[in-house]
Amino acid sequence: MDTPIRRIIAEHDKKGKASFVADEYLTPYDPTTAPEFTTPDANSGFGVIQIHRSRGFPVDNMRQLPDPHKTLVPLADTKGPSCRVIDLPPAEAGWMHRTLSLDYFVVLNGTVGLITDGGVEKVLKPHDVVVCRGTNHEWVNRGRDVARIFCVVVPSQEIVTEDGVRLEKTAAGPIYDPEEE
Repeated sequence: MDTPIRRIIAEHDKKGKASFVADEYLTPYDPTTAPEFTTPDANSGFGVIQIHRSRGFPVDNMRQLPDPHKTLVPLADTKGPSCRVIDLPPAEAGWMHRTLSLDYFVVLNGTVGLITDGGVEKVLKPHDVVVCRGTNHEWVNRGRDVARIFCVVVPSQEIVTEDGVRLEKTAAGPIYDPEEE
């Protein structure tokens, strides 16, 4: 789980001229090792690469933001979209959780099971795309190799059922879901 990704950031200056401001390789890290953020090993539940994060919606492309890589970032910010890569080791499962967000997932490699709280599972292969609309779900690696998932998480409105029940986000603790700044 130490395979890096290349992140290129293009933006423009105050006069509107576009340029590349970053071209770098980001290595996965184990969030449970904060603040050292070491590379995941055999004892890690998963690895993460925080690619980008905005702090508003619609996004302000002129606002300078701190780099989210090697930081603890909420599963789903309420203030703007975020983008990350998740690596799951073989036979590893996450936990059943709900975020108040609209999530787009693309399986980049491996075989991944996506399980809903209704107990139904879909097995996903590379290039499969999932649109997750605030549902309670869990990921599990169903293959023999590390599975890699690309994720874009967009905050959503509160979910309220027809009988008025408000579906809350799942508490995940300060490592996996820290407070927003």
